[in-house]
Amino acid sequence: MIVIINEDYQVKVDNYANYTLLKAVRDESGAIKTGKHNLPMFATKGYYSNMSRALNACIHLILEDKHDVMELTQYLDELERLEAKFRPVMKRFREGE
Repeated sequence: MIVIINEDYQVKVDNYANYTLLKAVRDESGAIKTGKHNLPMFATKGYYSNMSRALNACIHLILEDKHDVMELTQYLDELERLEAKFRPVMKRFREGE
């Protein structure tokens, strides 16, 4: 099963409760590359034991995607903003684990 987080990120869940975080591969123009059968290409960003950990990693990767260099306070503010956006979803997964 594939769980779509946003346009760039998704989590592949296999039968043994392994969660693979995937990120879309983009070309120089910013368009998502396609592979066989004209399907979008994804690169593996990590393997996790549950969805909460995969989402937490995704939050940090989204932050890295947006900024190459940040001051500490800016990093903390952006991290809090993204965590707040994902908090309702994360809470639901924690309740089910």
